[in-house]
Amino acid sequence: MTDADITHLAATHTEHERLRALADHVPAMLAYWDENQRCRYANRAYETWFGRKAETVVGLTLAELLGDLYVLDAPHIAAALRGEAQHFEREIPDPAGGPARLSQTHYIPDLADGRVRGFYVLATDVTHRAKAEDAGRDLERQAHATERLSAIATLTQGIAHEINNPLAIALLGLDDALEQLDAGEMSPEALRESLLSAREGMNRMAGIVQSMKLLARLDATERGPVDVKVMVEESIALATPQIRYRARLSSELDDVGFIDGDGAQVSQVFVSLLMNVAKSLPEEHSERNEIRVATRRAGASIVVEVSDNAPGSPGEVRQRAFDRFFTTGDIPGGIGLGLSVARDIVTALGGTLQIESPTGGGTLFRVTLRAAPEQLALRTGAEGPVSETPARSTFHRGLGRRGRVLVIDDEPLVGRSLKRHLSPRYDVETVTHGRKAIERAIAERYDVILCDLMMPDVSGAEVYAEVTTARPELASRFVFMTGGAFTPRGREFLQSVSAPVLGKPFDLPVLEATVRRVASSSPLAGDVQEAATGRPGSRD
Repeated sequence: MTDADITHLAATHTEHERLRALADHVPAMLAYWDENQRCRYANRAYETWFGRKAETVVGLTLAELLGDLYVLDAPHIAAALRGEAQHFEREIPDPAGGPARLSQTHYIPDLADGRVRGFYVLATDVTHRAKAEDAGRDLERQAHATERLSAIATLTQGIAHEINNPLAIALLGLDDALEQLDAGEMSPEALRESLLSAREGMNRMAGIVQSMKLLARLDATERGPVDVKVMVEESIALATPQIRYRARLSSELDDVGFIDGDGAQVSQVFVSLLMNVAKSLPEEHSERNEIRVATRRAGASIVVEVSDNAPGSPGEVRQRAFDRFFTTGDIPGGIGLGLSVARDIVTALGGTLQIESPTGGGTLFRVTLRAAPEQLALRTGAEGPVSETPARSTFHRGLGRRGRVLVIDDEPLVGRSLKRHLSPRYDVETVTHGRKAIERAIAERYDVILCDLMMPDVSGAEVYAEVTTARPELASRFVFMTGGAFTPRGREFLQSVSAPVLGKPFDLPVLEATVRRVASSSPLAGDVQEAATGRPGSRD
């Protein structure tokens, strides 16, 4: 070997040492694993990540190094040895017992002459980045919640006015009926008119409360089929108290189908647009102000447009309209979050939200959303099993004892009302405490168990669990009742059982049909039907 060769080898060795020193100072794991998954090189970062010095890692197999993590990484390892680059994130436990590290890992195949000889590994600690992203998502959720609460606060005055009108109608109708009864003036026609007025007022209040549920549900995280036309109609109903005294509203709502999303969030978008448009219109010109809402289908997309006839927004305002906390100051109480949050929701749904100033004047918001596949639109709702609404049925009365119904509800008035309505056809017992209801249901035989979902002492889910554990055959006897105040656990429970769910206030034809259907499938059904009709085994 010549002096030149010796000098070259020394220089090469020095270069390798420099490269190794550089690799050992890189804040990431660098390694090379051969085709037999055995380590041929590892930098010093492995000591921090795995508690092993680099020289002890060399020679190990990946299975020996990773331990339980190997099962998770095996598909990526196999793909890398097939020549496919891999990129993934994985939590790696701290060997010192501290918090786990989140790694962003790259497997880069080593190809030579068409053959994979092994692969390089680059793993970077991205824990701080993940925490920053989580913090950002928390801020985003807080912004969404803040905007929804702001919208609720703005709507409260109008909703109170909207509820007070039908409430006055209902109370007047009931007071009038009571006065007739107290005075002995039992004119069927007058009494019927008073009660019909009361029921009309109650139905209007029920509709307002149903609309409010969409916006008030702050834990809006569940996706499912959303009927866009229905959601726009309910959003209009919710915003109407604010719009009524500022502008005339017209709508052209085509039946455009479904999207895959969360109903409460979708409603928040439309309410935000309607409120933004309404508040920007000058109150002194309410007789001339117009708001238009339209839905249409555009191929695989659904388009919803909200527009007004006010002077168009300046270009710089349109450009900043969706900036967070941007407000022109023209809208009292505006905090500059409504349009920003609305666009965030639409973007998360894979759609777009645009603002334009049409040639004829005014401002136009256009929401474009992807229509859901037909099979998704056919799914039932996420709130629990949904019964098909039957045609109004005849409620047979005075036929004797046809079955036994247990009503479990912590509100005594609800129990008494159900007993009064069902007792002409069924023997009805009411219980207001969940623990007592459990004892009664286990000890006796019932054809139907009407059980409230939300109760203070024992929840409907707990009643169901204890009763069906003791008597599994009673699972098909349960019908749940709810006013819609679902907790996440309550929604999860309703999705896990096949029992029917009745919403409060009750739709009487649905209530009657549901009780009849469950009772008719009872083991006592033959006796029930014979008692009801006088003919063995006949159906009503």
